[in-house]
Amino acid sequence: MNKHNPFKNSAAANERSAQSALPGLPRSWIIVPLILLLMLLAMENTNIDHDVSLWFFDVATQTFPLRNEFLFDTVLHHWAKYAVILIACIAGAMLLFTWIVPELQPRRTLLLFIVLAMTLAPVAVTSLKQVTDRPCPWDLAEFGGSVPYTHLFQPRNPSHARGFCFPAGHASTGFALIAFYFAAYRERRYALARAALSMGVLAGLLLGLGRIAQGAHFVSHVLWAGLVCWLVMLALHVLLPASDAPDTVPASS
Repeated sequence: MNKHNPFKNSAAANERSAQSALPGLPRSWIIVPLILLLMLLAMENTNIDHDVSLWFFDVATQTFPLRNEFLFDTVLHHWAKYAVILIACIAGAMLLFTWIVPELQPRRTLLLFIVLAMTLAPVAVTSLKQVTDRPCPWDLAEFGGSVPYTHLFQPRNPSHARGFCFPAGHASTGFALIAFYFAAYRERRYALARAALSMGVLAGLLLGLGRIAQGAHFVSHVLWAGLVCWLVMLALHVLLPASDAPDTVPASS
């Protein structure tokens, strides 16, 4: 006679115990972004953005010395972006092959989610940059530029050139990797999901930090980008149907 093992599939049980009012969604998926939103709004009344950027600003030369450094401008700004784009293209190619290779068909929805998440999240951030009209730190008078600083919700002087620096577009390239967290979660591979979440968040923060060091963004720009990416992927997770793969829970995660 089989006896119930209270420790079997404990990871899956823990995840199911953390569900929110929205079916299938852990409470943390809603609560953590809400806390981050409140923190970002509160940051508008602090000097955190300026203080962090000052770490990388040379007052004597009135420049950001790391702006054109190879590591920041070439490796983190260009090569890293190309690497993430390559990953998205590979996922897109695999998605196309689900109509050619029958063995891949059960992963069609999963691959579709990855492709859409890695595409739409950065696109959403880039689209916001076109309408928010916020300058880069290196454009501001206190950082060697000529434009006066204005708070996020404060109107700017129309005589100044439009700004296209909020949210942080390049950081969204790194945050796009959070798509693999949702993908693993949809497969109920919770340990893999946690690793993917750490990878995506760290990648976004690292690429964002690189741009902060160059004077292209404030720290809040980076965090807003991460929040937007999360919300886009959360919406896709809700709107897309579950995976075509059999509904199984792994014995261990």
